[in-house]
Amino acid sequence: MQTFFKIIIFNTFTVAALFVTSNALSQDQFDFDEVQVIAPYEPAISDAFKIADSPVIEDTVRISRDLAYSITPVKLETSFEVQPINAARMRGEPLSKLYKGYVKGGFGTHSTPYGEAFFNSLRSNDYAYGLRLKHLSSEGKVSGYPHSGYSDNLVELFGKRFFRNHILDADLNYERNVVHFYGADKDDFIDDDSVDFDQLTHRDSIRQRYHYFSANTGFKNNTLDSLSLSYDFDLNYNFLKDDYEASQHNINFTGTVQRQLPPDPMGFAEDQHFKLDAYAKLYNNQSPLSSVSSSLFGIKPRLSSSFKDFEFYVGFNAAIESDSSSYFRIHPIAGSEVMLIDEALAAYAYLTGGVERHNLYDFYRENPFINSALDYRFLNTKSELGGGFKGSISSFVSYNFSVRNSTIENYAFYVTDFDPELNNKMTVVYDDVRLFNFRAELFSQIAEKLSVRFASNYYQYSLDNEIEAWHKPTTRFDLTVNYNIQDKIIFTVDAFARNSTYARVFDEEGNPERKEIHGFHVDASFGIEYRYTKILSVFLNFNNVQNQPLERWLNYPSQRFNFLGGITYAF
Repeated sequence: MQTFFKIIIFNTFTVAALFVTSNALSQDQFDFDEVQVIAPYEPAISDAFKIADSPVIEDTVRISRDLAYSITPVKLETSFEVQPINAARMRGEPLSKLYKGYVKGGFGTHSTPYGEAFFNSLRSNDYAYGLRLKHLSSEGKVSGYPHSGYSDNLVELFGKRFFRNHILDADLNYERNVVHFYGADKDDFIDDDSVDFDQLTHRDSIRQRYHYFSANTGFKNNTLDSLSLSYDFDLNYNFLKDDYEASQHNINFTGTVQRQLPPDPMGFAEDQHFKLDAYAKLYNNQSPLSSVSSSLFGIKPRLSSSFKDFEFYVGFNAAIESDSSSYFRIHPIAGSEVMLIDEALAAYAYLTGGVERHNLYDFYRENPFINSALDYRFLNTKSELGGGFKGSISSFVSYNFSVRNSTIENYAFYVTDFDPELNNKMTVVYDDVRLFNFRAELFSQIAEKLSVRFASNYYQYSLDNEIEAWHKPTTRFDLTVNYNIQDKIIFTVDAFARNSTYARVFDEEGNPERKEIHGFHVDASFGIEYRYTKILSVFLNFNNVQNQPLERWLNYPSQRFNFLGGITYAF
């Protein structure tokens, strides 16, 4: 109401003022000036503003409501069924194609035919089998010596059966190797009219043939659980016979049981592993002079542990040797390795020892000109202490430097057997030695294109009875190079060098003395292979390129320069 009266009074004063002003203007005369308007008229209206008064209600009364409620929980029954998911699969590179057969053959100087064939099964989860045949022979033709031809023949048959957690394997092997005792110098008999040298050195008279047969079987498990027991058992029988009524029967059994142990509760070892090796070896050697049976039984337990960059193992090798008498021998075994620089430098050391039986097969494989009527003994390595450093210089070069010092009983050396008429056979003499060896080895692999391996060895023999380590070099270097050019052309180099070696001879009074049979010698061979396709290639090998015969054994020089060429084919 107050606002209403204010408006009425304001309007009344306004009307009165307008009335007085109008009367005053009507009584006075105004002077007008003439005004010229150039621009067009633009009317303008000023903005109008409303009075922004809005009604507001101020409520001072407040109502308070108290609510009371309760919740009754109800369990909702649900069900969930686990749906199996498929195992993740990694898609690898496509498998390379395999071929069932592969043949390689050629011909070389000195009437040297060569042939080798392989036939095997393809990929299978159930079985694997294979066959290998090989023949290599030569007329020899060593100048100034009797017939020096040789022949090596081999037949191998193997098979494997894969079970869920086990593997059963077996193989049969037959070797027929022929050599001739051509190590007779005609000048030694030129003044002896009672000896018909040509008749005594006829190829049929000096021929030696070795027939070797072996049968092997093995059974092992292949479980992937590292905490489960793993085992591997092998049984082997082999038989060797020559043309001089010497033979050898040998039965070997070896077994290995190993298991990873639980972690050390004291925290001193992160990984522990136990391994037990057991072996039994039976020999029977027959010759026109004697018949000898011998045996060797032993066990070799070993416990190994690792903690961070440090590994070590301890154990022993206990053996019982028996021939005309029996001996029990035990040798401690220990070793350790520590990583000094990750993947670059590791240091290692070891102590070992053991007993082995000298036998006709090992002798003839090393020196086929051996007289098979031999005295066989046990080789006893009393102790072998060694160590070294190994690692890598880069991702392409690795190295290994090592030293070892061994004390050995009944170490075998080859010497000329002077009992036969022609002095053209070798025999063995035994001696106790202390052998020191330093070895340096470098290996480089650049992808699949180039690989280089170099090794050097230095030996020092300390003998009890013999005056020289017969036919043993004290320094030897080995080099192997393979170079692959786009898997099309492949070059190979094999070379070795050694210093002088000495043979045992006798003076006029029958005293032994040494004779240098060869000074420093280098033997190098080169090979080249051209792969016309993936299944067809040709090859050419050059041997003894320096054309200097190596006299590995006294009066047994090797062939001079020779080469062999041929083809390979896969099907």
